[in-house]
Amino acid sequence: MRFVIIGPGALGCLFAATLGSDPRHEVWLLDHDRQRADLLTWQGILLTDAENRERRSPIRATADAGTIPGCDCILLCVKSHQVPTALDAADPLFRAAPLTITLQNGITHLETIGARLPAQVWAAGVTAQGATLLGPGRVRHGGSGPTRIGFMKQPVSYAAATQLQRIAAALTLAGITTEVAADIRQHVWRKLLINVGINALTAIHDCANGGLLSSPAALLRMRRAVSEGAAVAAGLGITLAEDPVALAMDVCAATASNISSMLQDVRNRRATEIDAINGAVVKAGHRLRLAVPENEALTSEIKALESNFSDDYP
Repeated sequence: MRFVIIGPGALGCLFAATLGSDPRHEVWLLDHDRQRADLLTWQGILLTDAENRERRSPIRATADAGTIPGCDCILLCVKSHQVPTALDAADPLFRAAPLTITLQNGITHLETIGARLPAQVWAAGVTAQGATLLGPGRVRHGGSGPTRIGFMKQPVSYAAATQLQRIAAALTLAGITTEVAADIRQHVWRKLLINVGINALTAIHDCANGGLLSSPAALLRMRRAVSEGAAVAAGLGITLAEDPVALAMDVCAATASNISSMLQDVRNRRATEIDAINGAVVKAGHRLRLAVPENEALTSEIKALESNFSDDYP
């Protein structure tokens, strides 16, 4: 299969390196930066594993989507606030109607993609893969977890459903365990509430995920923020299979050494995805007339941090 990965950040590089290591696939990476694209084509993606072993995966990178000879699948791996710009840059690719899979944190991108690609077949994805960008095309794999993909709109054609299963199988065989979810909304909100409880607080406390567990004040705020998010989900008719507060704490423990993507953004003085995570809970809560004071506070605190630096995309 021919994959196009949009975005050379940590997650994009992880997926590019994993798929690029399988010679059955052709992997392209679409980057807005032409010089970096040239470097990545020459260098490939360098992936460091938990034992500090490094391997190189060959890819083709470009800043011009028109030079890519069509594809079977687009993996959209930019930040939520970068989705509109990324879709514009990838416009030539959509003429061949590939299956597009979104892999953003939060939920605001779903509405954006639905509005920008009304005639395209696309699926939402959530992943528990951990990755940290070490430099251009250099990524550290911080931990493995399941990846789930599924269509937001049902029903879909037999051809689209079959193609999504093929993509899940290709990712799994390459090393990213992936399954097709019948109700992807539930998984999107499950991941959202984990991020609601962890990301902003790690950025505020400047600590790895596990650091939150040793702070009674942080744990109290986590419980409040996640509980507010769960109430919003219930108000939207979304059923959660697990206790989201317990789940967020379990994820903190299981990923104790991980540096959240929001903390990585703050440390690198880049715009965060706060609007797509805690901010999205606030927006939905206001529509439902539900009180969400903890998420309002966390959103404001991250916005205050962001006011001291500018965004560099991606």
